[in-house]
Amino acid sequence: MGDMTTDENAVSAGTDRSVGDVCIDVLVIGAGQAGLGTGYWLGKEPGLSFLLVDGAEGVGDSWRRRWDSLQLFTPRRFSSLPGTPMPQGRSEYANKDEIGDYLTAFAAGQGLPVRLGTRVLHVDQDSSGGFIAETTTGSIRARYVVIASGPYSAPFIPAAADGLDPSVVQLHSSAYERPGDLPESHVLVVGAGNSAAQLAVELAASRPVTVAAPGGMWFLPSRLLGLSLYWWLWITRILNGRSGSRVSRTVRARGDGIIGKELLTLVATGRMRIIKERVCSANGNEVELSDGTHVRTEAVLWCTGYQPDYSWLRVSKALDEGGHPIHDNGRSAVPGLHWVGLPWQTRLNSGIIDGVDRDARRAVCRVKAAHARRGDAAASSNRPLRNPKVPDRPTR
Repeated sequence: MGDMTTDENAVSAGTDRSVGDVCIDVLVIGAGQAGLGTGYWLGKEPGLSFLLVDGAEGVGDSWRRRWDSLQLFTPRRFSSLPGTPMPQGRSEYANKDEIGDYLTAFAAGQGLPVRLGTRVLHVDQDSSGGFIAETTTGSIRARYVVIASGPYSAPFIPAAADGLDPSVVQLHSSAYERPGDLPESHVLVVGAGNSAAQLAVELAASRPVTVAAPGGMWFLPSRLLGLSLYWWLWITRILNGRSGSRVSRTVRARGDGIIGKELLTLVATGRMRIIKERVCSANGNEVELSDGTHVRTEAVLWCTGYQPDYSWLRVSKALDEGGHPIHDNGRSAVPGLHWVGLPWQTRLNSGIIDGVDRDARRAVCRVKAAHARRGDAAASSNRPLRNPKVPDRPTR
């Protein structure tokens, strides 16, 4: 790219809503917890200019848009970014608005350069090995790109949903806000993760609920001997266990553990039913499960997760055939490209706020080292040639 110039907006503190082209060292895509954690460490490197971009209108908006009753399962101690502890509150566990406010305050307090309302349209490599990002607010040229947008970009709903009658209300958990979004009649909750469990419990307070949980659910106590489960996971070093360790492989193979046993209590008292089968088809107001069971319902809440959508990343060898990132502990096979915030990126907690610090710091260290090598190479190429020193002729 030759000598880099920087737009004043790209390195100034605070959010930036201006429109215009930028030329910087590091572009961070995403200003959620992963992007902000990366920005924190980039801010410690005065030799690197950087900019965070995000399509939201406010930092923390991705949390604020989630359902009203959402509360983290991780205590505040495990919900902090580097340099700024999560403030204490009325509960040991922060709610969605507290998380959103915390992220907003973090970005402002650290003086991070964030350009909001900026959606990335596509990212390409340029001829010099750097990158060009076309966004809704202008072009951005960068030597390095850190993708911190997370894997949860495209809500997934099974194709069977198309067979349901229009009278059956359907929502994905990403669009759900409160019980009033669904009719006060039978609801089928589809999913086997914590979102499915939490929302099924909430809905069961006012209507009959059936849960279709493919493969079933496995439940973990939220507290042991008066301490949050996460403290025990930290004490036993499971929380920071490497993603390739035997314990981590076992946890990953079993899927999400359901934190808390409220759902089990409702099942035991006959107030809810769990069917350990997947949805395979639907017709009218009936859903057919893989064991042949038919569930008649007036509403379906799809807690079926997300699919990655990196269709904007037009860089060869960055993604596999399924559109998933190709990386080694966050390091892409593409020089200059890095990932932060992926589930199981390096350890069990890579996908939660507490795990961002380590992975973000390592990504910035890799960028810093590569930048130093570039500088050394440029200095060497511009250094005037000198005659090699010839040793004195030995005397007899």
